[in-house]
Amino acid sequence: MSIPSQARALPPRDHLVAELRSFIARWFRDGIEDGLEPETPLVTSGIVDSAGVLEVVDFVEERFHVRIADTDVSLRNCNTLSAWAQLIEQKLA
Repeated sequence: MSIPSQARALPPRDHLVAELRSFIARWFRDGIEDGLEPETPLVTSGIVDSAGVLEVVDFVEERFHVRIADTDVSLRNCNTLSAWAQLIEQKLA
């Protein structure tokens, strides 16, 4: 369920991926974005641990004004930048 707003425009996927990449690089990789591709495994590679996923959830909720439910937090939705971007798109739609 997304947080209500007035006529939100859906940002381009590459914009979502870029913002997520920047956040993850800052919080989990000392600012290094190299190697963070849209399909790079984040959780299964150890870049982001389970507590880190909650940090990403907080960032996504605050930055994109969406609500990420507990049921949304899954490996399917949280393991790659692309998966996160798709989840955000679904919440904004």
